[in-house]
Amino acid sequence: MKSRRALALGLLTLLAILLMAGCADPRPIAHLTAPTPIPLKAEPTATLLPVLVEAQEAAKAAAQAPAGEEALPVPPQRPSAEDGAMAFAQNCVVCHGEDGKGVIPDTPDFTAPDLFRERAPAELFLSVSKGKGTMPPWESSLDEQTRWNVVFYALDFAVSEEALQRGKDVYTTHCVVCHGEDGKGLLEDTPDFTSPEFVATTRLVDLFQSVTDGKGTMPPWKGQLTEEDRWAVLTFIRTMGYDSLHK
Repeated sequence: MKSRRALALGLLTLLAILLMAGCADPRPIAHLTAPTPIPLKAEPTATLLPVLVEAQEAAKAAAQAPAGEEALPVPPQRPSAEDGAMAFAQNCVVCHGEDGKGVIPDTPDFTAPDLFRERAPAELFLSVSKGKGTMPPWESSLDEQTRWNVVFYALDFAVSEEALQRGKDVYTTHCVVCHGEDGKGLLEDTPDFTSPEFVATTRLVDLFQSVTDGKGTMPPWKGQLTEEDRWAVLTFIRTMGYDSLHK
């Protein structure tokens, strides 16, 4: 009996201890340090700011820059190589020679076709007017039309009778249907080859590219005409815009 009472008393004591432990206040938990807040929008790195400003200024300047190039000068009337020949003999022969191949160093060879293929006659007119290299300006010595006549007389040095006839044959066979026998054009948007403005401001290399690859309603001719035929027909077309000695 005593042992049972002792066991029961022990159990009651243990239960009382457990109940007291459950009712006691819990131990406080230590607070953690709050994380550093991350900004929602990061600012540009300081070292990149000059680059960004420079790019913005460049874009602004490009938007304000005038588009296109300055217009090339145009002859007041149709140039005449015959009239230019007289002025050339009086003023130009001493440096450029009677054959146009040049007498003094650094003068161009007017008989070389590439010289007049890569530059428009108006560009040569500016050189004659303002001077270039050892050549003095002629705008105060020769009137405007005379300077144009001299330029086109110089062009005639690079026109051979053989190339001109070959170009005429090609034109008659392939080009007349759209551009007309007189070169004034039969279809809309075809240029007038007889216009002094057209012949003065157009580079043959640009026309060659158009004829080769096609442009607008004109198909490409690189598969139908040889390179020599394409240059020949362009030489003939150019002579439509001035009074050549070869016609």
